[in-house]
Amino acid sequence: MMRLISWNVMSGIGDRASSQVEAICGRAPDIIAFQDVTAGSAPKYRAELEHHGYFSIIDSFQFVKYRTRLMSRSIGEILASKWPLISYPEYFDVPWPEKVLSCFFIGPWGDILVHTAHIPPVKNSEWKKYQTLEGIYKGLAAESKYPRILCGDFNTPQEELSDGTIVTWGQKRKRDGEVVLEKYRGQRWDSAERNILEGLAKFDLHDVFRHVNGYDKNDFSFYEKLNGRRIGRRYDHVLASKSLNPLECRYLHDLRKAGLSEHSPIEAVFDPKMSK
Repeated sequence: MMRLISWNVMSGIGDRASSQVEAICGRAPDIIAFQDVTAGSAPKYRAELEHHGYFSIIDSFQFVKYRTRLMSRSIGEILASKWPLISYPEYFDVPWPEKVLSCFFIGPWGDILVHTAHIPPVKNSEWKKYQTLEGIYKGLAAESKYPRILCGDFNTPQEELSDGTIVTWGQKRKRDGEVVLEKYRGQRWDSAERNILEGLAKFDLHDVFRHVNGYDKNDFSFYEKLNGRRIGRRYDHVLASKSLNPLECRYLHDLRKAGLSEHSPIEAVFDPKMSK
């Protein structure tokens, strides 16, 4: 089996990096994907991962063209494994290049192309969110000779209905329950989110959680308070090629409840059917 864990670690605020890495490594993943790592905390994560035997580590700060603009609080991604990782600086036309990280995972299951991304939330910039979504879709909307994985914190969707309908942040619910386009954000915003969540399936990148669990199981990886109500969002995702044969997919809520991050990590287990 091949195990992947993806987690928005929220910058490792305080001294949480060591506890986060220890908790994740205790589950012995073959691939670790961290989002929301700062340029300042990246060395700490590297040291902790190496301490646990994960010596193949790539961070997205290595590929920033103008490194002088990076500040200690600049946010990027990390991929780590005990198996070799080879950087794959595929160009994504996104406002912040460090928000997406790609590599080849060279393990006993063959070569797998792994991407991890953190879609910026609306509070950072509305247009940067949909531009990042559009750039990632454009970069991945093509056939690949390698099996692929895309994982991370996408900050979407707004809601998922029991019949499989996705409600994006380009839509709203009317009082009678009807879902319509939101007037201000509209079609472009809706399409940007929907292309990632649904459109990439045309290019063999499928929602692993829904593939394994269907729509009978509703779960959330992040909670926020809105008008005095606690609302769950399934923001953290793993999309993967069918040949990777996903068997299990779950959210590790105990780590969120322990205060290690406001996000629950997502864990996916695969039994890859690789051609020899």
